[in-house]
Amino acid sequence: MPRKNPSPKQRSRIISANANSCCVCKRDGVGLHLHHIDGNNSNTVDENLAVLCVEDHDKHHRPNEYQKARHTELSADELISYKESWERFVRNAQSDDPTVIAVINVFGDEQHIHAAKILFQWPDEKIEYERVFHLLEGDFDYWTDEMISEVQSIGEKVKLTLINEPLPVEYCPCCGSGFSNTVKEAVVVKATDPDWDNHSIMSIYINPENPSLAISLGTPNKHLYSASLHLCQKRFLHFSSDYYDERVDIKKSSSTRSQATRIVAKEIENWEPAHVIIATGDHDNPEPISDLVLPRIWEQETSNKKMQRTQKTRR
Repeated sequence: MPRKNPSPKQRSRIISANANSCCVCKRDGVGLHLHHIDGNNSNTVDENLAVLCVEDHDKHHRPNEYQKARHTELSADELISYKESWERFVRNAQSDDPTVIAVINVFGDEQHIHAAKILFQWPDEKIEYERVFHLLEGDFDYWTDEMISEVQSIGEKVKLTLINEPLPVEYCPCCGSGFSNTVKEAVVVKATDPDWDNHSIMSIYINPENPSLAISLGTPNKHLYSASLHLCQKRFLHFSSDYYDERVDIKKSSSTRSQATRIVAKEIENWEPAHVIIATGDHDNPEPISDLVLPRIWEQETSNKKMQRTQKTRR
């Protein structure tokens, strides 16, 4: 069958569905080609057309005449995967309440930041794509402007998050061993769910027989986060969550229960759930209580062994 070129309306629709970017490398501002995925240039349906960037980037003079696309070494299945994932991401990003998120990583130390990376991720931490910026390309103000522009070009309502500590120098993306810090699913949902302030729930179960408690966080339809706290070796309060472990020295200046309560209160403050449900008693049939009151079993005599500094391990 003879070749069938996409109509101008179809071309515009498909390129717009890809945020005016290549579905593989996500480059924009370059020439774009609609590639027939199955190799049949008469099969010009939307599902068979992948937006690819081209080797010749003379977009201004020849906006609709590109024939030689990049990334054609990829198989049809690989191109379909890139196309479907990217178009799904763009639809989400351009919705009224996007659940995808943009995350900025910085590299170096507090005295010298030498590179940054912006990544676009799904709630489950899958990275759709990322871009790297280095001091050779411009200063931090330039990076910031470029990253904000990148977000706005994909979806103006996409939330932008900054990892609050620089990654060590050995993780620099310029040396070939880059490492990305994504944002955990519960954090993404808290940031993007417009109903978080109305329907998020934190439940706290207090064990009446042992100095321990369990925390669960979620929405009516999804469990997002678990944590626990217990008295460890009569010397520490051991907090363990899906995201990190921390052992905190028990101080002599206040009761163990007061210190444990402060840790739980900090969790409530961090997550800001709409509802907090506290219960105790039979684990299979717990009884709700109105206040976070820990039993006296937490006040076991603490060890006289030399205290160790707080230990924290991220997951």
